[in-house]
Amino acid sequence: MSDATREILVENLDDPRLRPYRNLRERTLRGESIFVAEGALVVERLLRSRFGVESILTTRKETGLGECLSLVPADVPIYRVDERAAANELVGFEFHQGILAVGKRSPTPTFLEGLDAIFGDESGRNDGAGEVGEASETTSGARFLSRRGGAFVVLPDATKPDNLGLAFRCAAALGAEAVVLGERCCDPFSRRALRVSMGGVLQTPIFRAENLLAEIVEARRRGVRFFATVLNDEAAVLPEIAEWPQRTAFVFGNEYSGLTQDFVDACDRSVMIPMRPDVDSLNLGVSVGVFLYEFNRSRGRRGAV
Repeated sequence: MSDATREILVENLDDPRLRPYRNLRERTLRGESIFVAEGALVVERLLRSRFGVESILTTRKETGLGECLSLVPADVPIYRVDERAAANELVGFEFHQGILAVGKRSPTPTFLEGLDAIFGDESGRNDGAGEVGEASETTSGARFLSRRGGAFVVLPDATKPDNLGLAFRCAAALGAEAVVLGERCCDPFSRRALRVSMGGVLQTPIFRAENLLAEIVEARRRGVRFFATVLNDEAAVLPEIAEWPQRTAFVFGNEYSGLTQDFVDACDRSVMIPMRPDVDSLNLGVSVGVFLYEFNRSRGRRGAV
C-alpha cells in the first residue's frame, strides 16, 4: 500500500470496510476470527505482538498517535472517520480512546500442547522451543512467547472480563509462564478484558483446556506441581513456603465461590494468602498478583519484574 493510500478517509459509515467496527457494544466477537483492541497503549501492544492486524480506525482530527501509527505495517489500512460523533455512531459507545484496531485471532493451544512446546514431549526431548524471548510454535500452529521459569496461572472458570483482564495484566507484569483457561472462562479477547489487561492478553501465552481436570492429571505426570489457592485454616501460608517446584502452577477459583472441591483435590497442595479473618477474599486479579510476586520473590527472579 503506497503512502498516498495508507490513510483512508471514510465518509460513509455504511462502508463495508468498517463492518468489523460496527455496533461493538452489542457484539462479543467470541467465535469470530477477529478481536478489537481499544486505546493507543493496547493497540501499540497489539502491533508489537504475535497477532496479525487487519485494520486501524481513528478519527480525522485525532492527534498524538504518531508513535503508535508508525508501527502499523505498510499493508494495513488506517481508516479515518470525519468526526468523533460519527465514530460513536459506528461503534455504538463513546469513542474517547481515539483509536481501535482489528486483530486476528490465532489457534489457542491446549495446556498439554503448550507443555510440549515449552518443556518437550513425554520422553523429555526438548526441540529448542521455549528459550527466553523466542517465539515458539505448538502442534496447533499457535505462536506464543515462552519465558521459562515462571509459574502457570490456571483459571478454571473466570467469568468476569474485568477480573480476567486484571489477572492477565498481573501475569504479564510478573512473568507468568502462561495463563491456562478452563472450559467455562470468558473470552480474554473481549474488548473489555483486553482493555483492563492493558494489552497483557497480547503479551502472555494462553492455553485453552479442553478438559481441565484431566489435563491437570496429565500435567502432574509431567512434573508440574499444582497449588490450589484457597482461604481456610488447613492450607499452607503463602510466605512460609521456602521453595517452589521447578514447574509450579497456581489454580484460582472464580469470583463468587472460589475453587470447587474437585479442583482442590486435583492439586498437590493448598495455599492461602494470610489476611484478616473479617475479609472474605481478594479480587481474582489481585490474588494472581500476590501469588506471582511471592513466587518471584522467593525464587529471586528479579528479571521477571
